[in-house]
Amino acid sequence: MSYTFDHIESLIVRSLEGDLSPAEQEELQSWLEEDDANRRYYGELQRTWDLTATADADIAPDVEANWASFNSKLQASSQPTGIVRSFRWYALRAAAAVLLLGGAATAWYMLNAPRQITIQTAANETNIIALPDGTKAFINKNSSLRYASNFNKGERAIHLEGEAYFDVVKDDAHPFVVYTSRTRTQVLGTTFDVKAYAVQPVEVFVLSGKVAVSDQEKDSKEVVLTEGRKVTLGKDQQLAEDAISNHDFIAWKDNIMVFNDEPIRNVIRKAEALYGVKIVADESVANYNLKTRITPDEPLEQVLDVIAASANASWEKEGDVYKLNRK
Repeated sequence: MSYTFDHIESLIVRSLEGDLSPAEQEELQSWLEEDDANRRYYGELQRTWDLTATADADIAPDVEANWASFNSKLQASSQPTGIVRSFRWYALRAAAAVLLLGGAATAWYMLNAPRQITIQTAANETNIIALPDGTKAFINKNSSLRYASNFNKGERAIHLEGEAYFDVVKDDAHPFVVYTSRTRTQVLGTTFDVKAYAVQPVEVFVLSGKVAVSDQEKDSKEVVLTEGRKVTLGKDQQLAEDAISNHDFIAWKDNIMVFNDEPIRNVIRKAEALYGVKIVADESVANYNLKTRITPDEPLEQVLDVIAASANASWEKEGDVYKLNRK
């Protein structure tokens, strides 16, 4: 929904005075829910309003000129709404003048910022989306990807928590950039994977094309990666480049689970989630490490055969439970 600043100004003041109709209250609430910046702005003015509750009503700071100047920048033809001018009203305008005239661009952004679109995945969910420019984003489990509704204008910025694989549409005029909490990865046209989970090192893998990776927190030299290369931001907080030695790192994109020397207990836990069943194993079987992969269309019985054979075990079904036992 589109709002003029004068209209929002009127709704805020009348809300603070407790003079909004139910329809107007709903309209103001919709504006507040659109963006964090709107809520922060309202909160600052509300604190100012509360602080002036016991002030002298005869005191009226002269801020009309500044306020009029600000309004003229936002709406050349707008007229102020008819509101009783108490000291608290003038104080509120003074606070807004400080907030907004101190950074008119910030105020304009708060009212006109592009809507942020967020895609999130749960613990057992992956997702594939097409971004507005046609780029495909494969989003791994427990991840969050955010971009602005005006994505095709200027820098094509993606903010990522977790892991995503990108097949980027080339557009020299609009660089494609992925931001994580620590890194900035810029590309023009390529396929690459960014892994940025909170408790793991940030990793960027390039399958084709070229990307430039830099540390957002340090003024360090950026690392340019080409096909078959990766970079890791590890515990030493340094960007370390290396060759991609295991291409199974993107198996998740096709819902393939890959296990390299992992305990069987980890394998059966993920198999339970994939097939929606209950699997139990003897402790000696559960602790056995194996290498295997599970594809989405593979029958559960076949998976259990592979697990059992690797640990010299057998399996059986009792009721709704699958059991792995030593032979």
